[in-house]
Amino acid sequence: MRRLPAIGLLLVVAVAIAARRPDVFTEPQFWAEDGMEWYARAYNEPGLLHLVAPYGGYMQLFPRLAGLLAQAVPFAVAPLLMAVLSIGVQSIAPVVLLSDPFAWAVPRRAVRFVLALLVVAAPNLMEVHANATNGQVHLAFLAFLILLAEPREGRGWRTFDAGFLLLSGFSGPFCLLLLPVAVLAWWHWRDRWSLVRLGCVLVPTLVQGVLLSPLGSPLSVPVSHGLVARTPRSPFGATPGNLLRIYGGQIVVGTLGGWRVYVGLHAGAFATHPWLPAILGLAGIAFVARAAWTADSTALRLLLLYATLHVAAGLASPIIFGPRLLWEMLAEPGAGQRDWYTMIVAFLATLVWTAAADPRRGMRVLGAALLAVSVASAIRGDWRLPPREDFGFVAQAERLASSPPGKIVRIAIPPAPNEMRLIRGCEEPRVQVVSPERARRLRSRRACPDR
Repeated sequence: MRRLPAIGLLLVVAVAIAARRPDVFTEPQFWAEDGMEWYARAYNEPGLLHLVAPYGGYMQLFPRLAGLLAQAVPFAVAPLLMAVLSIGVQSIAPVVLLSDPFAWAVPRRAVRFVLALLVVAAPNLMEVHANATNGQVHLAFLAFLILLAEPREGRGWRTFDAGFLLLSGFSGPFCLLLLPVAVLAWWHWRDRWSLVRLGCVLVPTLVQGVLLSPLGSPLSVPVSHGLVARTPRSPFGATPGNLLRIYGGQIVVGTLGGWRVYVGLHAGAFATHPWLPAILGLAGIAFVARAAWTADSTALRLLLLYATLHVAAGLASPIIFGPRLLWEMLAEPGAGQRDWYTMIVAFLATLVWTAAADPRRGMRVLGAALLAVSVASAIRGDWRLPPREDFGFVAQAERLASSPPGKIVRIAIPPAPNEMRLIRGCEEPRVQVVSPERARRLRSRRACPDR
């Protein structure tokens, strides 16, 4: 794929992704850690040292870079810039799918085009759209595609491969899950550049592994959402039944019916008959397991491997808070969506492979029928994502600008009850997430007096 057509295709994909969430342009506002940590830390700690500061147990380079770049624009515009950067990163993977180096994995261009469309329109994933916090998920999927792509000659392509593999690796823990894929990809190609790509995954894997270990835990900033804490009496609820219900609801129903359909079923038929999502989960696991066993596609098998590792990691360390069993809460519509991202994409890819290449005619018919259901229900219903709650960010930014120096201004951001605590500086607003005690200490150190 030549440079100009690739850039044009990237813009088209970005517009399509932005069309799914237009509120980030019409009512831009920070989302969760986009404001609470990435923008705040970059504003209050000038320089580049904060870029390598762990958060939640590991380095998160991309969102910190987005927060740093957002300092170049006025505060009221910063959320929009961070959303644009996030959409840009999210747009690259579909373009890579359509590139010539990926033709060995999916020879038919029409099938690659369908796969790219499905990645753009994947349902039941509104949490991962247009925010820097979950950009690590899209970077990890892009890294997966880079590892699978045919090794390319040319300094530009190799810089692209190495740069995004390293950016992905230092932007989240997914490099640990991608390491087996990188090893198998090197084993498939057996060339020097595949070994270099393996090294670009291995280096951040070692760094992130140390940070995630007890040796690195004192360096990490803990994650706190201000929600209800996990109850010690029921930490996980890790049972086969809950696993099947999660898979049946989040993956099978989420992929075939969409988030809105899942909301209705979860409150209706699934609440009355809790065995129903478990049956669907068992059928869904059997469906993808058969494809992994039957397919002669190395790419599909590696995608299912990575997706399984991604789901397993999410189940082993879920980021969810509440008074009930964690795995029970993960079965609720909208919960833990970034942990299901790769498996939903893999499930869609399995439907495409089954419809296009399964050796059994009956399975090809079934795959085509299920794919049609997904497009008609899930993708059509979930295309326009529900807007985030409007907290009047522009008015809050104006209130900050008009506040006297040293005053603490709280700015509410979605999802509730998240907020940014902004300490108005002498010349420019200072942004920070701090306790009231630390805020008083910071205010006392300022050269300008309180008013």
